[in-house]
Amino acid sequence: MHVMDRPVLQVIVLVTSMLWLSNVQGQVERTRFNGFGHIELTGVAGDDPSAYFSLGEHDFFVTSTLSERITFLGEYVIRTNGSSATNFLPSIERSLVRYTYANNHSIIVGKVHTPVNYWNDVYHHGRLFFPVIDRPLAFSYLVPLHTLGLQMQGQNLGRAKFGYDLVLGNGISSSDAIDQGLDPSLTAAFHVKPLEGMRVGLSYYYDFLRANAYGAHSGHSPAPNVTRADAYKGPLAFHLASFSFAWFTQRWEVLNEACMNASITDSLGTASNWSNFTYVARRIGEKHVVYGLGDVIEVGSDDLHVYALHQVKLGLGYRHEFSHLVNLKVQVENRWDHQAHQHMDQTSHMHGPDLGIRIQLAYGF
Repeated sequence: MHVMDRPVLQVIVLVTSMLWLSNVQGQVERTRFNGFGHIELTGVAGDDPSAYFSLGEHDFFVTSTLSERITFLGEYVIRTNGSSATNFLPSIERSLVRYTYANNHSIIVGKVHTPVNYWNDVYHHGRLFFPVIDRPLAFSYLVPLHTLGLQMQGQNLGRAKFGYDLVLGNGISSSDAIDQGLDPSLTAAFHVKPLEGMRVGLSYYYDFLRANAYGAHSGHSPAPNVTRADAYKGPLAFHLASFSFAWFTQRWEVLNEACMNASITDSLGTASNWSNFTYVARRIGEKHVVYGLGDVIEVGSDDLHVYALHQVKLGLGYRHEFSHLVNLKVQVENRWDHQAHQHMDQTSHMHGPDLGIRIQLAYGF
């Protein structure tokens, strides 16, 4: 066996052990194991047309009740990675222990989805539950996907079903093993649920990147024509304010994710960036959903974390829900990509529109 395949074997052994333990009769712990995956067919028109199948992330999801007040959640994903002989490697996406110390109030320790918006709170890596085929554009550049640290949480408090999340943890530049320095990230998020199926939320996230590094699980990367090796290596203050509006009824589904970002450096000052994702869908019967989406991200030319970037994606789609464990999405989308780096003496250029169709079969087991 190739040396790079050993992590995959380790995950298989771990999952098999968990399955065996979950079936042991009379055990005190109550463990549940689920899996999620997807397969896609993508076709892109334009000057360089292409069509191909791809095997997406496969997500192994474990929950366990350890005691009356303590629970565990683990999420282990096998995803594409070019450094592996098979182009797949495993990763730990979430691993957390929750202690419920009072009604609807909890302390959580471990690796969590940073609770900055509705999407990152509600959806995990299983595409089965995504309303569209992929995440909003901002999740590749502005939204900090994961935080390893300590979280204080309250849910469904009072008549407005108020909720809060306060997180202190490793920042954007950290790995899962270490965070150099004394600069933890801070997250404060609040939401209410005034009507059935509705959630409105606001959040603020702050991190100080001493060397502007991109951690393995922050989700951040520079603009496509900027390499990490060439990116700015000085200190950078990262501020992110986010607003979420979600309303899911029996007939209509509406989700809007907006964020404003300020990245501050001594050399270029404050760069003001923003993004907005909007999804609107209409249910027809029990199994059919038609939807539209609009997604835009704007990063200024004075930004030294993402670098100048303007991307727009518009799409129309159809989702057929065979059951709660399998659905098929067909999405037609147009995408424009404009990058300009005057401060790096690079030429401004525009890509697109790139018209494409994506078909995704998502399943759970």
